[in-house]
Amino acid sequence: MELSTDQITAVFDEHYAGLCRFVTSIVGGTAAPEIAQESFLRLCQAELGTVSSDEIRFWLFRVARNLAINEVRRRSTRKRLWDRVSDAVLVSLRGPAEILEQSEAHKRVRQLLDELPEHQRSALLLREQEEMSYREIAVVLAVSESKVKIDIYRGRQRLRSLWNKEELRGH
Repeated sequence: MELSTDQITAVFDEHYAGLCRFVTSIVGGTAAPEIAQESFLRLCQAELGTVSSDEIRFWLFRVARNLAINEVRRRSTRKRLWDRVSDAVLVSLRGPAEILEQSEAHKRVRQLLDELPEHQRSALLLREQEEMSYREIAVVLAVSESKVKIDIYRGRQRLRSLWNKEELRGH
């Protein structure tokens, strides 16, 4: 079954922003829109048969993740992964010192996330950033739900440990 233009437009409107956020977390801001668009292009070309909108969502995130991982590998250095992520615009009435402190904390979290294995980082980002259930994450990552739970648990534990080490060093 091929998707109609209206169906593709509806899927695009519903999932594009989340897909860009997820891909940005993997490759950075500049390549994310292109990878998200490539995922939708592949959806248009795919012969999926009869699938539900949830399955299309999982399919899109899986394809986007694979494309993003390929992009990271092609760049040949993991350090550049988070250098391309733009800081979110802070809309607040806080003073410059508080904004700087929050910005530094975000930067440290991004650096600590970089130290996690890719499978733990992806599972954590899908859970925390995209608010997916364990089952949904398992479908996107093509692993079992128990693997997702273990990866998220171990990822959180590792982040806590790394954060505490940073704090002890007075970072």
